[in-house]
Amino acid sequence: MTESGYFFEYMRGLLGDRYGAFIDAYDNKPRHKALRVNTLKISPDAFIALCGKSLERNPLCECSYYCDVKPSLDPLYHAGLYYMQEPSASAAVAAFEPFIGERVLDLCAAPGGKTTQAASLMHGGILFSNDPEFKRTRALIDNAERLGVRNAVITCNTAADYRKAGFDGYFDTLIADVPCSGGGMMRYESVPYTKEIAEGCALRQREILKDAVRLLCKGGYMLYSTCTFAREENEDNIEYLRSLGMVTADIPLRTGEERGIGVPDARRIYPMNFDGEGHFYCVLRKTTGMEKTDLPLLRKKRTTVKFNKLSLDVCKFGERTVLPIEPPELEGLNVVRMGTPVYDGDAPSYALVHALGSDEVAEFGAVELGDRACDYISGMELDMDPDKRGLIIATRSGHAVGLVNVARSGNGEFTLKNKYPKYLRVNLDR
Repeated sequence: MTESGYFFEYMRGLLGDRYGAFIDAYDNKPRHKALRVNTLKISPDAFIALCGKSLERNPLCECSYYCDVKPSLDPLYHAGLYYMQEPSASAAVAAFEPFIGERVLDLCAAPGGKTTQAASLMHGGILFSNDPEFKRTRALIDNAERLGVRNAVITCNTAADYRKAGFDGYFDTLIADVPCSGGGMMRYESVPYTKEIAEGCALRQREILKDAVRLLCKGGYMLYSTCTFAREENEDNIEYLRSLGMVTADIPLRTGEERGIGVPDARRIYPMNFDGEGHFYCVLRKTTGMEKTDLPLLRKKRTTVKFNKLSLDVCKFGERTVLPIEPPELEGLNVVRMGTPVYDGDAPSYALVHALGSDEVAEFGAVELGDRACDYISGMELDMDPDKRGLIIATRSGHAVGLVNVARSGNGEFTLKNKYPKYLRVNLDR
């Protein structure tokens, strides 16, 4: 039997009489794309007004809207006002919102969809955003910076590493969007799918979970999610978590979702029921183990820095200068990025620009690019003469995109020297 043949036979056995509806959706239903408005920077209503077009809301996430855009060519995307996220994938954290606490660990976070969504729902606190594969942390950093996440510590570790570093019982919230066989994405991603692969993923997930549970405090909440339909990776692992002292939490059943197979509190999303791909998630609470533990705070020095008229309180952790953050001791963890770095060399950082509020942007000094924002993200220098001089922030509709240096060109006219990071620039001819 071919790899895809096994997938369809599995789904026939899973769905029974509903298999025909699944196949019809699999073959004929168009793929739906969606953006999630970044409420760290803008409200959904303000974003819709800025777009100037009507967008259909995703019923499973109030900040998610169906769309058909090329984000790489859109200055609003480069300004961090939204994140492209598959419609079903945004449902899990949206349902998890009431359970998100002040110490959050997103264990398998790259490229950053659930971690940036969780950041937008937190009220202070600290977010550990981790991925065990170093090459994947680059996308995680880029998305956290562009969306203006200020409270993230980005690490490259495993759950076992966190335990060795002394984090047992530290977290009150844990997101386990674990690596899976990917069956829910088969409609548009060609992935190998066999019985051995699904069973191997289930075992790998349990290896992650056995340590992850210990990182949660008693009474803490876990969001377990996958993008597959396999019971071995979904409901069977919920039963495994139950054996470790977890209980499932009853959450509202929303239109487009089904209850889990044998686990009523779990949620399944199928393409025949919803305009999105396959997803599974369940919210669980830990009933045993350690009470919430504290760790010594990382030693820091508070100081002030100035950029034009903007004065910022910052923290210095050794050689690192970041916006205020309260991390615990991090010895034993591979920290890739901590908080929002204030400097890139001697200049203000791209991350800082995106973390500033509108009033702070104005005090730093800004120039509104308007329709020239597309030229800016392509790397062009712009012939403009704002009333500010020197290094200032380039904005689109008042939202920071990057930096420019206002200086005279060779002909004596003022020009905006482009400081947009070269690795983020786009080719507008695409």
